[in-house]
Amino acid sequence: MPDRQYLVNYGQGGFLGRYQSSLELERGLRVAIQSPRGLELGTVLSESGSSANGPALEGEILRRATTEDDEVAAKYKLQATDILQSAQQYADSSQLPLIFLDGEVLLDGRSAILQAIHWDDCDATSLFEAISKQHGLHVQLADLTATPKPATGCSTCGSEKSGCDSCGTGGGCSTGSCSKGSVKSADELTSYFSGLRKQMEASNVRIPIG
Repeated sequence: MPDRQYLVNYGQGGFLGRYQSSLELERGLRVAIQSPRGLELGTVLSESGSSANGPALEGEILRRATTEDDEVAAKYKLQATDILQSAQQYADSSQLPLIFLDGEVLLDGRSAILQAIHWDDCDATSLFEAISKQHGLHVQLADLTATPKPATGCSTCGSEKSGCDSCGTGGGCSTGSCSKGSVKSADELTSYFSGLRKQMEASNVRIPIG
């Protein structure tokens, strides 16, 4: 049977993406997906065709979510709370102009994404290095303050719209998981995740916020 395609909602930022699966899945079903961010849980919204006007094909639905998946997700939700507290304590003690609002640990247990806002430019590299070491996983930033900047084209991420921090055309974060909270169109989704895939492969990057 050829793969079906489904629209799946996932992540604290309410991302929407098209995922393929050989399974017949109904609306509202919880599933485990391999997203551009990693292994995580999502919710099926509807079956989707392959229209170019919709979100880009981002990955695969691996399976229906299991009881074990839900138990692991619940455990990581508690861990995300601890990471958030550590990050805010570090920011306060270092007088960084950051407020952390929410966070999530992905289902693979190898990375966490923290949502934050800032009221002044700063370099949070040391914060994320310290928190990653403390909690034993890769902690990344989703800068909700960031706004898109004019596009100039980017040979690194291929973006023609919001760009990325590798080329300096975008308002994202240099950790590779930046959700600006304002991605609305299919083109913006495609550009965002294209840059995301490239940036997540980068290492030893600084985290300028501004």
